[in-house]
Amino acid sequence: MDLSALGVILAGLALPSVALMVADRVNLTNQLARVPLVGNYISTEIGQLGLGVLTTSALAYAAVNFAGVNEKTAIAANMTAIGVLTAGVLVSRVPALTQYFQNINGMHVNGMHGYRGGYLGYLGNAHEGMGEMEMLAEPQSEQLFGLSAAPRVNIF
Repeated sequence: MDLSALGVILAGLALPSVALMVADRVNLTNQLARVPLVGNYISTEIGQLGLGVLTTSALAYAAVNFAGVNEKTAIAANMTAIGVLTAGVLVSRVPALTQYFQNINGMHVNGMHGYRGGYLGYLGNAHEGMGEMEMLAEPQSEQLFGLSAAPRVNIF
């Protein structure tokens, strides 16, 4: 597992939240609303997307110049952040996507909420071609197979 790549993705996912905190802290939306041409668009969803892209890009630039972050790392994190911001606007502007994400959220809350592991399925045949299945020593609650294994997971 490439932990540095995972860190870049996590930084990119956190970057929109950090950008929102920074924009609120410096009152950026109200300041840009006073600019003659920009003020008309800053309150729209596209204007907010532009503000988000501007702010995350500024934070990535600051990370490169003042915190010593590698330029490629900052660009990758910023592209992830831009993807998150764009997905948020798309979900709010395309009704089919909004309905789809609401259905996924409902399924999570009503169906899988609280799931902590157990038997997820078997990707093979334990009875044909593999001989006898090898089981762990007793007691059975310590074995990896079945629902009694929660929160461990049987993935084979």
